[in-house]
Amino acid sequence: MPKRKEAIQYAQKGDKDLWHPYGLQGLSTEKFASVVNRILGGRFVLLDLRWPQSFRQ
Repeated sequence: MPKRKEAIQYAQKGDKDLWHPYGLQGLSTEKFASVVNRILGGRFVLLDLRWPQSFRQ
């Protein structure tokens, strides 16, 4: 298989700013405290897992 002419360029990794509650469970104590403080400060967002009103019975 021939080699590529140019190297593949990927997007740079950014900071994770959207958090799922289950994703917080696996964090170390220090990282958890840091993320929660940023969520409370409005810099990060915690996903809202409630069902929309139209899906509720």
